[in-house]
Amino acid sequence: MSSASIVSKIKSGLSKAVKATGSNNSEPVFLVVTTSTSTSPLDAGATVTVETLLVNAIFKSYSLALVGASILTGDRELVSDSDVEIKTGDTIRQGNTKYVVISTEKVSPTSDVLIYKSQVRLK
Repeated sequence: MSSASIVSKIKSGLSKAVKATGSNNSEPVFLVVTTSTSTSPLDAGATVTVETLLVNAIFKSYSLALVGASILTGDRELVSDSDVEIKTGDTIRQGNTKYVVISTEKVSPTSDVLIYKSQVRLK
């Protein structure tokens, strides 16, 4: 089985999970990236914010047994497909709720990323 077919099955599974756990009123999940066009400390430049829809992304709660040194109460895990790269420090938005990405694990048994598992915390 090729990695492309595995990725396809993962996307299908995540899509089914989103549909099964969500409703017509469920808020979509976005990756929010803000960049500045400033070229020097004296140039204020402009701030540009781009929101990318994470089509196949679901939140999971951590088990209380895992809460400790790096996982705090209230942290959540975001599982998303490999279409959009998630990096530490990124902002995730669902409705009016914003999260900061604390850590990200690329699940990639080979060089092809299958999913991103990100620990997120309320911002």
